[in-house]
Amino acid sequence: MLYILLSFLTGINIVINMMLNGKLAQREGMINGIIINYLMASISSVMLCATMINAMPSYSAIRSVPIPYFLGGFIGVLTTCLFNVVVPKIPTVYVVILRFIGQMLTSAIIDYIYLNIFSKGKVIGGVLFLIGLIINAKVDNKYKQESLKLCENT
Repeated sequence: MLYILLSFLTGINIVINMMLNGKLAQREGMINGIIINYLMASISSVMLCATMINAMPSYSAIRSVPIPYFLGGFIGVLTTCLFNVVVPKIPTVYVVILRFIGQMLTSAIIDYIYLNIFSKGKVIGGVLFLIGLIINAKVDNKYKQESLKLCENT
């Protein structure tokens, strides 16, 4: 039960982080926003490591980590860049749902490649979410256009 709650709280943190980074990038520019974001992340990481100094791995343990695993930082920066571009342009709920669909379909691909498990349910669920999002976006757009027409007529 604890892990379910922590996963839920992580989801909340991701959305808040995404919105704050998007607003920061709008205000300060994308590059400055990313630098500020990762500078604060570095400071936070150093503080966390300082409080957990006994749990720190040795240099030899870090050296044995395969090189591709170090790409996580690069992917994090790339993800932040992409969200800084997207967040100001489309409603937050769409960003969150599209991110979820991407995560779901990517996890299905990774499960297939590494575990030889194909999950029709994940793929079908992702496609249904995407179809629902497209329909919802069209309905939202229709209502937005109707509202604009009403405002122009008054």
